[in-house]
Amino acid sequence: MDFYKHIVQKLAGEVNAKEVSPQQIGEDVARRCAAVHEKCNAFIKFDPELIEKGIKDISQKIAQNKKLPLAGVSFGLSDAICVGGTTTTCASRMLESYRPPFEASVVLKLKEWGAFPAGKTNMDEFNLGATGKNSFFGEIKNPWDTEYTAGSGAAAAVSSRAVNFALAPDGCGELRYSASYCGIPALKPTYGRVSRKGLVDVAPSLDQIGIMAPSVLDLAAILEAISGYDPEDPTSFAHEVPSYTLLLQEKENIGPFKVAVPENWAEAPYLEEGIKKAFLETLEYLKKENFQVQMVSLPNFSHSLVTAAIIRAVEAFSSLGNYDGVRFGLRVEGSHLQEMYRKSRTEGFGSNLKQFLTFGALISAGNYYGMVFQKAQKMRTLIIKELESCLQSFDLLFIPAVPFQAPLLSSNDKACLLPDPAGYYTAAANLAGLPAITIPVPAESVSGSAGVQFIGKAFDEAKLLQAGLLLEKENPPRFPNV
Repeated sequence: MDFYKHIVQKLAGEVNAKEVSPQQIGEDVARRCAAVHEKCNAFIKFDPELIEKGIKDISQKIAQNKKLPLAGVSFGLSDAICVGGTTTTCASRMLESYRPPFEASVVLKLKEWGAFPAGKTNMDEFNLGATGKNSFFGEIKNPWDTEYTAGSGAAAAVSSRAVNFALAPDGCGELRYSASYCGIPALKPTYGRVSRKGLVDVAPSLDQIGIMAPSVLDLAAILEAISGYDPEDPTSFAHEVPSYTLLLQEKENIGPFKVAVPENWAEAPYLEEGIKKAFLETLEYLKKENFQVQMVSLPNFSHSLVTAAIIRAVEAFSSLGNYDGVRFGLRVEGSHLQEMYRKSRTEGFGSNLKQFLTFGALISAGNYYGMVFQKAQKMRTLIIKELESCLQSFDLLFIPAVPFQAPLLSSNDKACLLPDPAGYYTAAANLAGLPAITIPVPAESVSGSAGVQFIGKAFDEAKLLQAGLLLEKENPPRFPNV
């Protein structure tokens, strides 16, 4: 039976009703994860023992007639999210053998709801980009065509239906544009909506745990499970968590939406004609569906990517300063302390990460701090005010998710650029801490789709999900054969 084709609520209902055994699901998940990993290199640690342990726990609770909202639902975790006793490497040699003594809050919540982790997914080192090429554990291949990047192992695993959903960090849009490369929906929640405890982040003011899933209904169910205040995370907010799945069922309360589109949206570097065409066609569809669409002036939006790159580089330089061979990570012996530091970081970090940290070190020092970093912070304030002002008059902001389709793994034209041009449309939501959802629409690309994106008001994920659901009904996600 193809359990992986079920939406999570249907699957959980069948497990709770004892129509399907957790053992059957566990075997199916293990089989599919192994096949997807062999094809795409999607996992850093695909762990049958982790699956077996999760299934055993679920079986015991079901035997006690406990009702679990996500019973038997499998998920992947980007290897920047901690699971106790399981290696968390951030796709870096520096943390190749690190085993955290604790679990991320999102993992604890999901287990309480009856879900189980299938493994840790591959990613660019420390989630700095989604090229799929900068992992110590090898390239991540797109399940639609393995000559192209998937962006992240989480996206490859979800689009191949190896797992029911995946969690991954989003610092500049990586979650959303890797999902776009593979043709699946993804949601970045409001900053503070989901606990960040247990996330190995590099830019604390930007990074947020997000969700990839096969459908908007799945996104809603998972968001409901992992949201809420966490006293162990000082960045989380005590904000009411609505029943997102119930809101999606109340069709009479959905829309019409007032949607803003930046006048300069087509000025993105490397914007491909296929992506532009797909966006314009989607825009026409929204108008036919009674979305009130209006072009607006957002002059600072185009500076989001550079602004985020500068802030992220400085925060990363500070955050990763602990990885020196003494406090955390790989240690390479040297004849004196400074040599040990140098050798440990030289051998522990990949070349792209070292380039990024060098940039962060440069703009953290001397006159550059005032000339570059402080100006970036001022621009961040302007971008936040611009978006907040726009969203006072509109329900949503609508833009593409990424300017181009999934790049070839053999191509180097965009992979090493600083900042990464893939984040042109996504970085603003991270700077402002706003929620954003990516939905695939038909396009000429390796996956047969392109991602379009709604950005909403803080803590108004419900409206994003509702708009995403309307768009998804016209363009149901497609999945590759694996």
